Amino acid sequence: MARKIRVFIQHTPHLVKVNSLNELLLFKDDEDYKLFLSLLLVLSQQYGLKIHSYLLSPKFFMLLATPKEINSISKFIQTIGRKYVAYYNKKYNRRGSLFNGRYKLSIVEANKYLFDVMVYIESFPNRAKDYIYSSIGKNLYNREDGIISIHKLYKDLAQTNEERIKRYKKIFSLTLNKHKEEFITNCINKQLVIGTKGYIKNLEEQLGARLIARKRGRPPKKNKRNGMYKKLVLLDKNQHKNLKIKPMQDLEFAKDLAFIPILASEVKSVGKIFPVVFTNDENPRLVAIVSLGGSSLALNDEFKWISDYVPMFLRQYPFSITNAKVDDETTTKVILIDEDSHLVSATEGEALFDENGNNTETLNRAMEFLKTYDSEQTLTNNVAKLIKDSGILDEREISVGEGDNKQVLVKGFSVVDREKLNTLSDDILADWVRKGIITMIDSTIDSLSNIQTLFNLYNAKNG
Repeated sequence: MARKIRVFIQHTPHLVKVNSLNELLLFKDDEDYKLFLSLLLVLSQQYGLKIHSYLLSPKFFMLLATPKEINSISKFIQTIGRKYVAYYNKKYNRRGSLFNGRYKLSIVEANKYLFDVMVYIESFPNRAKDYIYSSIGKNLYNREDGIISIHKLYKDLAQTNEERIKRYKKIFSLTLNKHKEEFITNCINKQLVIGTKGYIKNLEEQLGARLIARKRGRPPKKNKRNGMYKKLVLLDKNQHKNLKIKPMQDLEFAKDLAFIPILASEVKSVGKIFPVVFTNDENPRLVAIVSLGGSSLALNDEFKWISDYVPMFLRQYPFSITNAKVDDETTTKVILIDEDSHLVSATEGEALFDENGNNTETLNRAMEFLKTYDSEQTLTNNVAKLIKDSGILDEREISVGEGDNKQVLVKGFSVVDREKLNTLSDDILADWVRKGIITMIDSTIDSLSNIQTLFNLYNAKNG
């Protein structure tokens, strides 16, 4: 069976679990625990890994950590494994690995599950609250622990450290119910996202990868489209050697999208017709709102984009690019293709590979486009996160009616509050002016007038 491809997200918490091989004791005495703790401290700093919670248990260890770089976790685990195994084998006169295969990893939706996962980790073993080989000493009892980097949500519990401890104790005292505990256990064992369905859907659209496990058994005859992709798979020169790509004549594949991810460089062009806003995620994205609850208003009856500029997110179709872990040593960019796309054919269009299995010019052009898009998307996401962290975003919704007759049409987004923007320090504003961030922000604010355009388009489309 092929190894499952890992997906990592920078600046997002991940739950990591490593089990021992064949019930072997990973730690036999205090010296073993202390040596491992010293490795946690040094290597987490070396590889840019912020550890928020951890547990060392005789037969496994777990940690909740946020990686600075995409390969931070893999490099950290690889190095700590190599160093600790060498120490352990020399001390106990043995050979071979200590760990049971690859480590387990789950992305964590921080706003919803951060504290649940922290309690899940720190309530082991047997919910012993004074266990010394765990972050419980720092997070619950305020003992010194250089390994721990306090997560923003923990810091936001209160203004002082003493009050934070009190509030976390209240959270901790509310023992995880059986349902949540089983949910987290199932997610880490199957390496699924610990998050809500909405959060997972947003990740899938952002990464172009399926993150929800498929149910066993025969698939249904008809599958409802998730976003614009139907069946994203890794592009493989052997499996797809005969595939061809037909020209994109229309955008029917995007007819059900309510939001279109937008690059910072596209805000002005797209914002001329559609409102451009920020999603309410921990790591927000820039998106254009193109629906009021039904089908896309950005497409005409022939499924053509209604303005001259088509967002790059749509132009990458039927391909996608994401970051993936191929093995324990290599992180790479992965190209995916929608096998069920109407643009993919075995008989029509431009070939992706030649007779020798080499990339054709068609595929090379597509790959260059994807790399450019991916690079600009990273820059855009960084700017969006910077803006959110500055505290100038306000949550909004689009609705009609008042009181009992109020109907919310679009929610889950934020916009820049001009008054809050003006309260930022002069040095921040000057820096943002130099970097073009203020110009982009102005374009998003100006674009909000196009909420009325959405209503006009809706009324024209629905008579």
